[in-house]
Amino acid sequence: MRTYTCFIVDDEDLIVQRLELFFQELAGVDLRFRLVGKAYGGITGAEEALQLKPDIVISDIVMPKLDGITMIERLKPALPNTQFILLTAYSSFEYAQRAIGVSVLDYIVKVPLKEEAVRRALDKAAGVLDEIRSKDEEIHSLHASVLENKHRVRKQLFGELIRGEIPSRLAPDFANRQQVRFFDQFYCCFIVEMNHYGSFRSEYSAADQSILKYAMTNVIEETVMNFGTGAASDLYDNRFIGFISWEKSRSDMDTEQACQTLGRQLVSHLSRYLNQPVSVAFGGPHRGWESIRQSYGEAVAACDDFYYLEDHAVQTALHRFRYNHDGKAELQRKLEELTRRVDGETAKDELEKQLVSLQRFITDNKIHKSVMAPLLRDFCRDIAMKLKAGTDQPDAEQFPLQFVTVREQLRYIRDLAIACSQDGSSHYRTEIIRAKRFIEQNLKQRLTLQAIAEHVNLAPSYFSSLFKKTMNEGVVDYINRRKIELALELLKVRDYSNLELCEEVGVVNEGYFCKLFRQYTETTPKQYRKKLYGNK
Repeated sequence: MRTYTCFIVDDEDLIVQRLELFFQELAGVDLRFRLVGKAYGGITGAEEALQLKPDIVISDIVMPKLDGITMIERLKPALPNTQFILLTAYSSFEYAQRAIGVSVLDYIVKVPLKEEAVRRALDKAAGVLDEIRSKDEEIHSLHASVLENKHRVRKQLFGELIRGEIPSRLAPDFANRQQVRFFDQFYCCFIVEMNHYGSFRSEYSAADQSILKYAMTNVIEETVMNFGTGAASDLYDNRFIGFISWEKSRSDMDTEQACQTLGRQLVSHLSRYLNQPVSVAFGGPHRGWESIRQSYGEAVAACDDFYYLEDHAVQTALHRFRYNHDGKAELQRKLEELTRRVDGETAKDELEKQLVSLQRFITDNKIHKSVMAPLLRDFCRDIAMKLKAGTDQPDAEQFPLQFVTVREQLRYIRDLAIACSQDGSSHYRTEIIRAKRFIEQNLKQRLTLQAIAEHVNLAPSYFSSLFKKTMNEGVVDYINRRKIELALELLKVRDYSNLELCEEVGVVNEGYFCKLFRQYTETTPKQYRKKLYGNK
């Protein structure tokens, strides 16, 4: 049931007191209307109404300094949906005309003031407010549907353009239908890449992932609009595509500065508003429909550099890394030497020193991801083969290849190598115990794989695979199961509502909570309550 806030303005004490008493008595039979304030004059009434923003204002007409109708005329622009009810001791055609002019809802004679007339006026105001709210929700829903469809069509359009499925001579017609006309001007293609996509997929349901990606697209587009003309779209997996355009040609230095500024804004806004860490890569400046694929290719190539960069990076075509494959043979030799050293006889400190040396060599001699990642995967496979049967270590096939940086791959290798060297099953069972304890201590919070892995000082990808190997259950599944078990314990104490349970166990979405509850109990929360408490 919706509550409507009400505000009284009248210069007569007795009328104000009478209306206050009326609202006190009304509260006992009708909870919809709540009095939030009063004022004894038009000037004070206007000031306080702007602060309180009431749903309904009941005001006298004749008041010193500022009459009720003039007050309403001042308030209408700032409070377009507020409903105004006028009180008057006089029957005047002039007042009635002015009241109609400012769309006053009702006009009540206050001498004598009849409570039934006030009740009818309030009910009428509630009906109008409900209708306004219904229309607003309908318009908002329609707008969201149109916007969502617009993004879906734009995603298809951009996909066809960068794949070359639309000939450049036909592209303007296709794009004009979607109000995308900036490719005739100078533009740059950019790609926004999510930094921790593996964690993103494990922490959010498919529905929540879709909602967040939609929100990210809107934030990207709004940020672009602060710098020029452009558009953006969800591309695939962890990437979004966008274009920034300007009317006149710019120097390389000006283009570089503009891209760097926009990139930093995108990183900042997505982190601040949606808590999503991203990096941004730009292609070079181009003009014309026939250059779209080339511009996109340059942005994709710049994304390759994220493999060696920290989170929140901004990379442009002018500052691409120069990859040197001359070091491949030396790297293979170092990996083979390290493989031999990974055994039970090598001290941990010596192994750590070798791993640091390997990381320094990889950082100094950058080899393209397409070559480097398979080499590290094969090295991981070789040291995994040294693990004894029956230990709790992950399989080599779980080595993270997609959506990770070389830094995280090296952390994974470091954890696995030390585990192998120390026959670390007992050590890592301790890490799992610490992780479980951390989960229990923070079960009412929104836990992330990243936070738990950092707590036990392991790479997130390695920790995830180790946890599943040890517990026969993924980290997210384990957390969700424990949250539902906590909810069941709480329901045995008293009859919590779904929203209360969500708050107590740290699940933000009520629908998602009900889905988890049914998944683990094979019944709905309502059915479970009925089983516990009957019809009480």
